[in-house]
Amino acid sequence: MDLTRLEKLEWVVVNLEEICKSYFISRAINLESRNLDAGFEVYAPYRHLCNVLVTDFVIRWCKVFGTNSEEMHWKNFVPEADLEAFKASIYASANASPEEFHAYWQQMKAARDTACAHFTYEYVDKEMPLFEIALDSASAAHSYFVDQLIRLGVKRSHFDFKQFGETSSIGFMHKVGKG
Repeated sequence: MDLTRLEKLEWVVVNLEEICKSYFISRAINLESRNLDAGFEVYAPYRHLCNVLVTDFVIRWCKVFGTNSEEMHWKNFVPEADLEAFKASIYASANASPEEFHAYWQQMKAARDTACAHFTYEYVDKEMPLFEIALDSASAAHSYFVDQLIRLGVKRSHFDFKQFGETSSIGFMHKVGKG
């Protein structure tokens, strides 16, 4: 299917919003998983759902920030004139130097390649990277791409990215009787 640049950009923005929801909903489930899974420990459905959301978070983040060959990779949507400013906003939002962000990027790709999208036994007993840098970089990218959509005439508005995720998790937990 041939999508226009605008349609592709809208998909990127939605993907970034899904990253945010996956993070906050998985965090909320994780805080309550013992209670939610009580009586069903052998099945642990909420622990499983939490793990699925973590996997979703990693894979979706890597669609935008992973390898350059990804169709959703940010480099496909940031004009050359904006490149340095975009990267600077990502680093500033993530509170990381370019070197620190690159090291983190490698950790996230390794998590995707060895635990989430694929599996190798090397990853057993390894910790997932902390997700704050990924969430903060996704927030900065979301703001940039929403600006692009607005400039292209799409009726969009800015919102607090993290509050959006938090509200999503509150709504989810309310539906499962824990909010």
